[in-house]
Amino acid sequence: MKNLLLIILTISTLKVVGQNHLIGVKGGVNSTNITSSNFLSQSDSRTGLTAGLTYEFRFKKHFSIGADLIYNQRGFTNDLVFTDNLGNPTGEKYTTTFNYDYVSLPIKTGFNIGTKIYGFTNIGVIPSLLVDAKTTTPTFDTDAKFTGNETFDATNRVSKFDFAGLVEIGGGYKLNGRYWLFTSFSYQYSFTTITNSDYFANSKIRHNGMDLTIGLKCALTKE
Repeated sequence: MKNLLLIILTISTLKVVGQNHLIGVKGGVNSTNITSSNFLSQSDSRTGLTAGLTYEFRFKKHFSIGADLIYNQRGFTNDLVFTDNLGNPTGEKYTTTFNYDYVSLPIKTGFNIGTKIYGFTNIGVIPSLLVDAKTTTPTFDTDAKFTGNETFDATNRVSKFDFAGLVEIGGGYKLNGRYWLFTSFSYQYSFTTITNSDYFANSKIRHNGMDLTIGLKCALTKE
């Protein structure tokens, strides 16, 4: 009898724990740009991809902690506008793109509400490691005629580590007790700069951007 009672209690405990753990996949698009000093007076955003795995642990009914493993693309663009002798735009415009790709580990804590249809909000931090950095610039001949674009690999020059803050809001729908659809919108801002003594040494350049994602999570035990 004691052994049977122990088995029942163990199974019940596993069920409760399983209901609190959710794993899943997510993906979407982002729009990123920079804030900078002594670098560019104006820059335009880069549209990129963000995708990866997500984990969440729920406790005390409304609260959660979680972490993602995400591949995300960041960057910005800058336009070179040609002008005539009087300073008027000639209509010629060429774009330089700065692309930075990272593997990120967002760590979040959040508040959740709702049952079948639910909502959530999270705050957290995002440590990231650079995996690729490329700059594509327009090229010109000696007569200032456009000849094409050239791409440079800057991976070994850009600072490898980035640390950002995160705010996120979203909602979803439980297909059943186990599978949860969700979508979220988030904003992130880097506290660290991508510059160093070998990369735009006299400037401070920080990422900022917005993500829009959709995903599917699975509870380890069906409710």
